[in-house]
Amino acid sequence: MKENFKIVITFIISTAVFLSMYYGSYLPLRKSQMHIDAVLSLQNGRIRTVGELNGLFDPVLNFNSPVGQDEITQYYLGILANVINQQSDRTVVDVLTRQAESRMTPILEKEKGFNFNQNLYTLGSIYKIVAIKFKDEGYYQKGVNMFQKGLGYSPNRLIFLEGLFDLYSAHGYNDKANEMGKIILKYWPNNEKVKSFVNSK
Repeated sequence: MKENFKIVITFIISTAVFLSMYYGSYLPLRKSQMHIDAVLSLQNGRIRTVGELNGLFDPVLNFNSPVGQDEITQYYLGILANVINQQSDRTVVDVLTRQAESRMTPILEKEKGFNFNQNLYTLGSIYKIVAIKFKDEGYYQKGVNMFQKGLGYSPNRLIFLEGLFDLYSAHGYNDKANEMGKIILKYWPNNEKVKSFVNSK
């Protein structure tokens, strides 16, 4: 009886050690390796189309690992933001923006993570780019909501304050921009762009 008990305990411990190594070491390492390979391919200029970009990063983003997802999502959204900023085709921009939203949905739902605030900012920046580029009120409001959400987690953080300032001023909401500008100058009095705007009002 005691021998059987020892066997069961040994099996449980061995299984726990294996699972710990698998989920705590192997999966994160494998995801990290896949991410590095994708980044190297991107830097080597092998990507020519959106489809190729997705083909490169989808396997990494879809690979299940207990850690690393938020960081890789942030990197991917940063790529999308750069592409969107250089893209004038509205259809392509909408497709890329929906991809960013889709990848951010799980992160927004759990509302936590090492890079959560930075991911909020990156998605907000994508909305800001589209809103300003196409004078789109829908994306303007999404951007405002995202930056305000960021301020809820990090009050008076400059990247969120400036995001709101840029959206307000670009869309002609000068009173809101002026108000936001004064908050920025209270903490960062040498911000020349904001100072110039506020002093002109």
